[in-house]
Amino acid sequence: MKHVFSKGALLLAMSALFLSSCKKEIATETSATQDEQSIRKADADRAVAARNASVAEFEQAFNAMGADATARGQKNIVQIAQSLPIFKSLVAAVVKTGLASTLSSASLNATVFAPTDAAFAKLPAPFNNQQNISAISDATQIDALRNILLYHVLGTEVRRNQIAAGRSFASTLKPAVISNDNRVYFSNTLGLLLINGNSLVLLPNVDASNGIIHVIDDVLLPPSRNIAEIAIGNPAFSTLVAALVKTNLAGVFTGAGDFTVFAPTNTAFASLPAPFNNATNINAIASQGQIDALANILKYHVTGSRYFAWDLGFFSSITTIAAAPSNKLTGILGFDGGYVKGNANPSFSRITPANILATNGVVQVIDRVLLP
Repeated sequence: MKHVFSKGALLLAMSALFLSSCKKEIATETSATQDEQSIRKADADRAVAARNASVAEFEQAFNAMGADATARGQKNIVQIAQSLPIFKSLVAAVVKTGLASTLSSASLNATVFAPTDAAFAKLPAPFNNQQNISAISDATQIDALRNILLYHVLGTEVRRNQIAAGRSFASTLKPAVISNDNRVYFSNTLGLLLINGNSLVLLPNVDASNGIIHVIDDVLLPPSRNIAEIAIGNPAFSTLVAALVKTNLAGVFTGAGDFTVFAPTNTAFASLPAPFNNATNINAIASQGQIDALANILKYHVTGSRYFAWDLGFFSSITTIAAAPSNKLTGILGFDGGYVKGNANPSFSRITPANILATNGVVQVIDRVLLP
C-alpha cells in the first residue's frame, strides 16, 4: 500500500511539474510576443512623431518666408511658386514643359501637389535641380517631365479636409497610358496625409486665385510596371516568381487590379523546408497537395486592395485573399516602412523597401514568408 501511494504521489508530482513547465513556456512565449509588440509600437510612435515634427518644422519655416495668406491668395499657382524660394526646381520644370500658361489660367480651379526643391533633389539628374532642368533639351525627357508634373495636378480644387479618412485615390491630369497610371493614392490617418505611401503633405491649403497648393516632400512618380513585371525584373524575387508560376497565379498580377503583395525575398523563402525553399525545388514540385498548399500560402500574402505602409496603422487586421478563416494578417506602420505578421509566425516581418507602386497595386518587400 505504501508502495502504491509512493507511485501515485510521484505521478502527481510529475504531472504538476509538467503543467508548471507548460505554463512557464506559455508565459515565456506570451511575454516575448508582448515585448515585440511593445517594440513595434514604440517604432510606430517614433514614425508618427517624426512625421509630425517635419510638418511643424516646415510650417514654421514657410511662415517665415513672408507674405500673408490674403496677399498670397490673390496670386495664381505659378505666381505663388515663383514668389517662394522653395519652388525653384518646380518653376523651372513648369516653364521647361510649357505648362506655365495652363497653371496660370484664371479658370483652372485645380489642386497642385507641389514638391519642394529638396524633393526634386532626391531625383536623378537632370531632374534634380533648377539648373539641370532648365538645361534639358531632349524631347523625350521633356515629355516625361511634363507627365510627371501633370501627375501632381487634380482637375478640381480639393482641400485637405475634403480628402476622405483612411485610404482613397484620385485621378490626375496626366493622360492615362496604361491602367491606373494617372491615379494618386492617399493615406489619410493619424492626423497626417501621405500620397503614394511616401510623399508627406508638409503644408496643406495654400490658397491661390485659381486653385490650391499642397506642399509635399517627395516628387510623385507615376507607375509604369505591373506587379508581375516588378517581380520578374528583380532577381531577389526569383523564388517568388517560380512559386507564382507553379501555382498558376502569375497571370493574376499581369492585368488590371488593385492588389497589395507582401513579397518575400529569396532569403525569406530559404528559411522554409524543402521543397518550398528555392526556385529550383519549387519548379520540381509534382504533388498537387504541395502545389495547393503553396498556392494558399501565396494568397496569404495578397490583399484585394492597396495598403501602403502608413495604412497599416497600429496592429491593424488585414484581410488577404487566402481561404477563410485563416486569412488575416496583423500590420503596423514603422519608422522606415512597417511590419506584418502571419497567424503562425512567431514574430513580425519587416517591410523594406516599402511602397513600390505598380499599375495594378503596391509591392511591400518582406524578410520572411507569412504563414496562415
